[in-house]
Amino acid sequence: MPNKIRGMLLVVFALVPFLFAAAAHAAETTDIVNPNQTYTYEQMTEDIRQLAKSYPELIEYKSIGKTRYGRDIWAVRLGTGDAKVLVNASHHAREWMTTNLVMNMIDQYAQLYVRNGAMNGRALQSVLNNTSIWFVPMVNPDGVTLQQKGVSAFPSEARAGLLAMNEKSSDFSRWKANAEGIDLNRQYPAEWKSIRNDSGRPYYKNFKGDEPLQTAETKAMVAFTKEVDPDMELSYHSSGSILYWNFHTLDKNLERDRKIMSQVAAMTGYTPVKPESNPSGGGFTDWFIQSLGRPGLTPEIGRYAGEGSLPLSEFPRIWNENRDLGLFVAQQGFELWKERIPVEYKTFDLILTEPLPLYSEADSRNKAGASLTAQPLKADARLGNWFRVNTWLGKSWVHVNKPLLGKIEVKESKIELTEDTRMYREPRQSSGILSELSPQTVTAFEQMEDWYHIRTWLGDAWVQVK
Repeated sequence: MPNKIRGMLLVVFALVPFLFAAAAHAAETTDIVNPNQTYTYEQMTEDIRQLAKSYPELIEYKSIGKTRYGRDIWAVRLGTGDAKVLVNASHHAREWMTTNLVMNMIDQYAQLYVRNGAMNGRALQSVLNNTSIWFVPMVNPDGVTLQQKGVSAFPSEARAGLLAMNEKSSDFSRWKANAEGIDLNRQYPAEWKSIRNDSGRPYYKNFKGDEPLQTAETKAMVAFTKEVDPDMELSYHSSGSILYWNFHTLDKNLERDRKIMSQVAAMTGYTPVKPESNPSGGGFTDWFIQSLGRPGLTPEIGRYAGEGSLPLSEFPRIWNENRDLGLFVAQQGFELWKERIPVEYKTFDLILTEPLPLYSEADSRNKAGASLTAQPLKADARLGNWFRVNTWLGKSWVHVNKPLLGKIEVKESKIELTEDTRMYREPRQSSGILSELSPQTVTAFEQMEDWYHIRTWLGDAWVQVK
């Protein structure tokens, strides 16, 4: 058997335990998030970690910044697709039920994905293989904690200032700002100077700050949005069952955005807010629409609750109204992404390190009913991480989450390892580390640039020698 085929087969066999584990996992999925509770920053953090642990191939998370009082602003990625959309919640402290909503989305979508299930006709695997949904479930963790727990959750030296911003009241149930008394959704540079009803000083609501992007939270959101480059965003607020969708939207985008808004209004039952000629800006959706020219929505969930949190009794109805809205946004984002990203037509040397299904188009909804084994390939077109290859079915597409591009040469050579050297599953440092070799001479049978394929007691492995 040729060495290259033998090496590829080892990769396939290594996948078998994972496939059995994934099948067992699919049968055992249960709820991690309990949205029917006062949902704290601490509970959210624990749930995010548990979700990532339970669905390692589907969910990842990271901190995109820290608040004034050291709380992480978590971002959670759900899905593996090239297109990206952004869903955020709890810009405002008393609106923490929006966090309950998006965290429940992450949990329920992940469960349905591993079961190959659907929600209202939307197949989870197709949606999340096309699009990655980035969630920021609690933009304002300091504010939420203050609203839920009061000043006892903050350092003693900060408490007098917090009470002063709350008109000396120890009841923070109406608190809307962050813990510096700044309204985060009045902090974005979208006609910031003309924002109406500014409190003029740090306060429990409506203070726009001394300048736009003054806060750690809004700086983090803008930087993260630029990093992710989402094709659509959804910014959850409460309350009133209304839907904001327009902020000086360009004429060329008006029909597109109105169509999306109409579909969301029909799904949720929320009333669209009519565009104003001189709207009061500063909101995240305002900035997103104005700076990127892409669709942005701000649903205000729940019946109007005045200056306070929505009662937990509202959650079942809110969930039914919004349960598949994240999936709809993901589908829209994929279509927008395909329009925006050009297909690159040139030859690519692509190495498949695992078996992958074939598709008739660069769209996970269009399976061709066949697969390719792990092997080197020539691709003649690329769209994101989709590659078009010639097969017995004709030109077909494969999607590779982490493409490995380059040529592997069959070349036997002696390699001198002069220091402790790590062994990898694939010829790249982001692949799994198998073990480490002490200084010695090894024999390689394949080479890819400065990577060498060797045989060891653990099986075939790659080492990098520069």
